[in-house]
Amino acid sequence: MGLSIYQLPEWRLVFLVKHFPMGQRVLVDSSFGHPSAGEAKKEEATRQGDLPLVKEVLLVALGNRQSRPFLLVHVDQELLLYEAFSHDSQLGQSNLKVRFKKVPHSINFREKKPKVSKKRSDASGGADEGGGGGGGGGAAAPRRRLTRFRYFHDIYGYSGVFICGPSPHWLLVTARGALRLHPMTIDGPVDSFAPFHNVNCPKGFLYFNRQGELRISVLPAFLSYDAPWPVRKIPLRCTAHYVAYHVESKVYAVATSVSTVCTRIPRMTGEEKEFETIDRDERYAPPQQEAFSIQLISPLSWETIPNTRIDLEEWEHVTCMKTVSLRSEETVSGLKGYVALGTCLMQGEEVTCRGRILIMDVIEVVPEPGQPLTKNKFKVLYEKEQKGPVTALCHCHGYLVSAIGQKIFLWSLKANDLTGMAFIDTQLYIHQMISVKSFILAADLMKSISLLRYQEESKTLSLVSRDAKPLEVYSVDFMVDSNQLGFLVSDRDRNLLVYMYLPEAKESFGGLRLLRRADFHVGAHVNTFWRTPCRGVTEGPNRRASAWDGKHITWFATLDGALGLLLPMHEKPYRRLLMLQNALSTALPHRGGLNPRAFRLLQTERRSLQNAVRNVLDAELLQRFLYLSAMERHELAKKIGTTPDIILEDLLEIDRVTAHF
Repeated sequence: MGLSIYQLPEWRLVFLVKHFPMGQRVLVDSSFGHPSAGEAKKEEATRQGDLPLVKEVLLVALGNRQSRPFLLVHVDQELLLYEAFSHDSQLGQSNLKVRFKKVPHSINFREKKPKVSKKRSDASGGADEGGGGGGGGGAAAPRRRLTRFRYFHDIYGYSGVFICGPSPHWLLVTARGALRLHPMTIDGPVDSFAPFHNVNCPKGFLYFNRQGELRISVLPAFLSYDAPWPVRKIPLRCTAHYVAYHVESKVYAVATSVSTVCTRIPRMTGEEKEFETIDRDERYAPPQQEAFSIQLISPLSWETIPNTRIDLEEWEHVTCMKTVSLRSEETVSGLKGYVALGTCLMQGEEVTCRGRILIMDVIEVVPEPGQPLTKNKFKVLYEKEQKGPVTALCHCHGYLVSAIGQKIFLWSLKANDLTGMAFIDTQLYIHQMISVKSFILAADLMKSISLLRYQEESKTLSLVSRDAKPLEVYSVDFMVDSNQLGFLVSDRDRNLLVYMYLPEAKESFGGLRLLRRADFHVGAHVNTFWRTPCRGVTEGPNRRASAWDGKHITWFATLDGALGLLLPMHEKPYRRLLMLQNALSTALPHRGGLNPRAFRLLQTERRSLQNAVRNVLDAELLQRFLYLSAMERHELAKKIGTTPDIILEDLLEIDRVTAHF
């Protein structure tokens, strides 16, 4: 089976690709000196049984002035995407002087089929499922021909191709010239699609979902699709430092700062503090300082709620802000959400550094006329200066936990006042804390992480375990894998490390030391984490139990502006993909001559006596398996003792459980 391009009206062959469904990386013209049509049919008939089935082909011009031709091919359960480029092969003056290069993408066309028999093993089930997908598609073709690729010229200013099927996607080539692929999983599989334009629906579209419902839709005007993800920019005209979501009132508290001119300098005269005014000529460039404030933002319109701004003192910096659940008699559950804020008053080296703890409640009031957003306001419940800088906050069992100086304090909020319950001495500088049940994970700036426990019966805060080796921590979070809990850490050397509390292991010295169980070099500084549960098989009341229940995706963001995720894997797919990763690192040419296995090894500036643990798969490398041709996939899968269908099912499963965005 080959791809032929003919010139009309002469019906003359100008471009031919042999064995086209194999998915070569570059489509090369082989029509020069090609045998007659009858001989070609005989030659192809001998290999017809070995080639996948081509179900649909679309050649479309996209981009600025339709100057970039793209070739979309639906082969069995896969999407092949090619872009044409100029190339003079000197085969013949009458042939097309182009070639097609394969464009890597992340669209997985495969649809997970329900298993026929429960007795089928995992390996045989994956192979039968892959084969059954192709056979099922062939059987359904005579009854119902589904066109997957729907070209559109102008839907809210965008032109491209909408890809129907179980995994609907928008394929756009935007004004910047970048190819953008956006999934549309909000309404399940899409069977039919068409552009639609009238007065009530300007530059919109129609589509039918699996239930046969017709949806008349438009693209949101406030979103920009010229990005890897649809984005919306909300101008604040200031620098945002912390964002906390208040669940009860459904609003966001945001800590921001603006740069101001410093006109005076604090001086210590004995025990008292005086301020010296800076008096210089006009050529003097005065120093800049940050003026911090807190305000509420409504997610309905993403506008700042009027009259909710709280300005902090001069030289006072916000060092932490979180939504905490503290004990309260106002609610049935006994817990209520508050916005807790920790600050630090920085006035130079001579002045002793102090801080404040602010606890605020978001209350509902009668909104002002014509301003419905003003129904929410801040109510400051507690605001007092502490004996040192407040560097980290969290909550545990309804109590407030704060890191002040070199101590961690546990407070109880009663009658709008904080009462100390317990404290513990720490290492140098605790800059982040998170909690689960009665355990608190504290991150030190230089001395790695510590696991603390609060015992309510004896009201004691004690150290359970810690990492004894020095580590400059950037951020921490939990790694939830069903009934196992790991501690995820990012460090200054751009690594991710996973620690676990294993008191039964010999090398943990009875649980005094946390053991490293995985490490991975990201190549960028990770400064924040957040977790979401894995997506189930089906959502809603008919949701059934899944093997991914209890596993959490840990998302991370880097200082380079990138987003990524870590997903706990099952043992069998992990072993299979690990063998594939090792095979890919030797079979594929390395980008820039850089070895992916060496790059992902733990990298540290200081020497340590511990070897790299690894145990983390490189999904960027595994995704390159989708870019290979069918022959290369078959050879790699055969080398590791499996089939391409099983590997593609594993990659599809990972995409399915992480498809939150």
